[in-house]
Amino acid sequence: MKDAIAKKVREWLVDEGIYKDKIADENADYHFIAEIPPNSRQYIDIVFPKNRDDMIVVASGVKLSDEHYRSLMSLGEAKREEILWEIKFRLLFLETGFQILPNVKDPQIFQFTREVYFDGLNKNLFMDAVKQVHRCKLFIIWMMQKSFGGHSEADMSMYR
Repeated sequence: MKDAIAKKVREWLVDEGIYKDKIADENADYHFIAEIPPNSRQYIDIVFPKNRDDMIVVASGVKLSDEHYRSLMSLGEAKREEILWEIKFRLLFLETGFQILPNVKDPQIFQFTREVYFDGLNKNLFMDAVKQVHRCKLFIIWMMQKSFGGHSEADMSMYR
């Protein structure tokens, strides 16, 4: 069943013009890379974990640019915490999970994951998951731009 679903998911990615590559991953039966939007260098991973026969993980993240990281860390603790609490509260009720790495006191990377289970899988649900992970990345990029200026999305150091 996983093989058939992986084939269908790859077809959907190709149909939408965002399929980039298949990569080797010792922890996954299949691991596809999508580039959304096309030619943006903003990547999303679509992973079929080896230890799960019932789901796909759609994942990506954004690494703050050096300039934005320095600007965020140079704020007073209260202002920095205010920005980070706003980010956490806005992300909390989305279906996409998130982590701040290495931790909330040293926010360098914002990572997003969304699990999609096989029993409810269709193209609409899958593409919604991909788009929501992408929107989460844009949210972080735009929050940093709003707070500290500079950098277009293309200038941000992207993490996948």
